[in-house]
Amino acid sequence: MHVFEHLRLHPERPQIRQIRRAIEIMRQGHFLVVPTDTTYVMLCLPQAVDALADIRAFRRLDDHHMWSVVCADLSQAATCVRMDNHAHRILKRCLPGAYTFILPASSTLPRRIFGKRKDVGIRIPDHLVCQMLLEEVGEVLLATTLQLPGLDEPEHDPDDFVPRLKHLSCAVLDAGWAGMVPTTVVDLCESEPVLLREGAGEWPA
Repeated sequence: MHVFEHLRLHPERPQIRQIRRAIEIMRQGHFLVVPTDTTYVMLCLPQAVDALADIRAFRRLDDHHMWSVVCADLSQAATCVRMDNHAHRILKRCLPGAYTFILPASSTLPRRIFGKRKDVGIRIPDHLVCQMLLEEVGEVLLATTLQLPGLDEPEHDPDDFVPRLKHLSCAVLDAGWAGMVPTTVVDLCESEPVLLREGAGEWPA
């Protein structure tokens, strides 16, 4: 059954009932479009096969696309990745924030999504709407940037992108314009951090 809802929220005082409604839609197997401290992202539960398929089709992603795992805090992140003391200190210093950190994956991540990958990107966004959603849902979510195929920049204006999503089963948490610069990506799988993409987060942090 097709479900689409455009939920408007105050960016500084988000209405919890709107967030709970979005979670209800997500738990029905659909995806969400949510603002972060960088760009809008498409979020879903790891087990939501139809939502993952819809996101892949919309963005024309292949099976090798690297999904980010979005967490509410470091303790939740520790259930998905393995981190030594050095990596933990870096994450504690930088997160929540505009970074994606690549870390060795734990065995709990679903093989059907991550395949034989031995690493995964972790995100803890510093945005009140996203944080409230993550705390309320109580589990990690999969994310990818809201970006249309063939375009170089993410979508940032809900007035532009909402009409393009109405044919899909999802909910948009609209808190106004978002940024257009993606996260800074840092690989922490080796002994020294490696900057893979310079983005909104300053590095060295």
